[in-house]
Amino acid sequence: MAVNSIHWFRKGLRLHDNPALRQAIKDSDTFRGVFFLDVDSLNEINISRNKWRFLLDCLLDLDANLRKLNSRLFIVKGQPIYVFPKLIKQWNITKVTFEYDGEPFPRRRDKSVQRLLESEGVEVMVFSSHTLFDIDR
Repeated sequence: MAVNSIHWFRKGLRLHDNPALRQAIKDSDTFRGVFFLDVDSLNEINISRNKWRFLLDCLLDLDANLRKLNSRLFIVKGQPIYVFPKLIKQWNITKVTFEYDGEPFPRRRDKSVQRLLESEGVEVMVFSSHTLFDIDR
């Protein structure tokens, strides 16, 4: 069976030192990097112009680095819980990886997304890597 994976980029917008990304690529026949642009959530936190510009610059840089590896970054508009089912079907996804985020909203969102993905038969792998220590421990 083919392994088609997605790495869900969030805080760790980098290729180096990214165990979740490495796991997405490992043993995968097809790999796609995805960043969800959830405009509704961004509007709620009232993101400044400088932060917005920095995010866009980081995404452009990440895409350029992925293109050097014959890949690219897919920027998908919408909430992951609603968009993932479409991506799973469209790309025949069998594995999703992402970095753990211990903040309250991401934890709730991630649990819902993980349940959804697993109910669709998708392997989900979560890694801690943007903090020095595992916050839950």
